[in-house]
Amino acid sequence: MEIIQNQEEILADKNSRGKDRNWRGRKILSLKLADIFEDLGYKKSLVERVATCGDVLRFIKKQDGSLKLFQAYFCKNKLCPMCNWRRSMKYSYQTSRIVDEAIKQEPKARFLFLTLTVKSVDGKDLNSTISQLTQSFDRLFRRAKVKKNLLGYLRSVEVTHNEDDNSYHPHIHVLMMVRPSYFQSKKDYITQKEWGAMWSQSLKVSYEPMIDIRTVKEKGKGLRGAVLETAKYPTKPIKLDIENKQVVDDLYNGLYRKRQLGYGGLFKTIKKQLALDDAENGDLIHTSDDKETLSKGTEIVAIWNATKQNYYLKK
Repeated sequence: MEIIQNQEEILADKNSRGKDRNWRGRKILSLKLADIFEDLGYKKSLVERVATCGDVLRFIKKQDGSLKLFQAYFCKNKLCPMCNWRRSMKYSYQTSRIVDEAIKQEPKARFLFLTLTVKSVDGKDLNSTISQLTQSFDRLFRRAKVKKNLLGYLRSVEVTHNEDDNSYHPHIHVLMMVRPSYFQSKKDYITQKEWGAMWSQSLKVSYEPMIDIRTVKEKGKGLRGAVLETAKYPTKPIKLDIENKQVVDDLYNGLYRKRQLGYGGLFKTIKKQLALDDAENGDLIHTSDDKETLSKGTEIVAIWNATKQNYYLKK
């Protein structure tokens, strides 16, 4: 803990590698997001939910000095930097558990990364385009040739913003687990050109959208690392300043009530078997299923001080 001159203690929370978890930095960004929502004229209740996100953090200080969060309020807003950090940790943990179990069950399986795109759109068309994108994905993955060797998949919807023309590029990243036979037979293998044609048909568009398909060539631990690297939570940080408020408005409305994550096949079955919570809308306090008893340790309460712009420990 860092002790300042007036003997008040500032929260210091480090991960297992000794890196500061930066609660303060994320809280400041969440407050900036609340200011933008207020400037945009959103309801007072939404602004207050984001502004009070993570105001009070309750930890158990374990015997080794590390902190374990056990109680907090998180707003769960799709754009909240604090909540997206927690979601990202949870999604990474869950993906790791699912992939590990899938590899145990199907050790000879192979992995593919597929990216499916659509033409960039204006902010007002983002919500409907994301709906079109996910419906088209479902059509693509119901096709006989896709289903034939597919064991499981996870898909994430990501949206990037192009500052040059102020357009939005929604796209889908898919991690696919396929049978070894996918690569052993011309009847089963799908070329990039075939993927492109099937995606165009599934999208029901006259143009041929860009797609990318690649295999994971690593083995053993390298395979797991490569798989997890591509399975990061899809919401990227955005500039949180008043000048950028239209982008916040577009993304908030574009992603409103949209599921960005989805599982299928063996991955979906394993997620259910492991009884994993919903990474998008579920509990953001417990990012893993660590069942360690919280009775062993000292309770630490950190409260956000708006004047000093930092978390201070309650005495």
